Amino acid sequence: MSRKRRGGHGEGGHENSERWLLTYADMITLLMVLFVVMYAVSTTDLSKFTALAESFSTAFNTDVFTGQQALVVSGAQGSAPGNAMFDASSDVVAADYRSVEASIRDFAIIQGMGGEVSVERVPEGIAIRLSEALLFQSGRARLGEPSWAVIRRIEKIVGPLPNQLRIEGHTDDMPPSGPFYENNWELSTARALAVLSALETLQVAPGRLSAAGYSGYQPLVPNVDDAARARNRRVDLLILYPQPQPLSLPIASPMAGIGAPTHIGGLG
Repeated sequence: MSRKRRGGHGEGGHENSERWLLTYADMITLLMVLFVVMYAVSTTDLSKFTALAESFSTAFNTDVFTGQQALVVSGAQGSAPGNAMFDASSDVVAADYRSVEASIRDFAIIQGMGGEVSVERVPEGIAIRLSEALLFQSGRARLGEPSWAVIRRIEKIVGPLPNQLRIEGHTDDMPPSGPFYENNWELSTARALAVLSALETLQVAPGRLSAAGYSGYQPLVPNVDDAARARNRRVDLLILYPQPQPLSLPIASPMAGIGAPTHIGGLG
């Protein structure tokens, strides 16, 4: 006598009814991995984001992370060539600042330069400030032989970095002494170019360099006495970092698509 099967579906039917849980678990696992990867690249790092997008594009055989608006990372006066090798996050700027400041401070102590060279954080990145007395004679823009020691030291520090470098010349509010320059615009620009030329001679890539003269219009302190004016007479070497720009989204007008456009500011 043949045995009757118990139940309409048997054990195999029960197993098949729960097989969807495997697919659901796999999907949850993949989502968790995706969130972990997205968190890892949550800082403004163009190279990591690009690598992630390329990986997903290859995996899914389609374009991902594309849209109408792009997030562009750029720096003042241009950004460094090969920015794929550079992380513009504030942690990197802080780490570079500590390294540059320690190196310059140790060198200044050994050379007995006192307050003639300093390192400061500025909105564009890091500024190495060099006093006029350290580099030039009054009213002149020719680097003396003693100043080459500090220029060489700076080249050793900034040379390996990928950043753009901007050299800025600054004066006080008094006319330049001597017959060489008619005004402080010419003097400040000539001094910036002298430092730029020295760095280029020391094999810093010319494409990384730019120069600007600001005359006496960007003082560190008010020109109230000789000590303040001496502090304002300087050359700043700026290590520039690309600044992340906010993502701007189009804002739809509440009246968009309703009636004819309204002209504001005139009649007729």
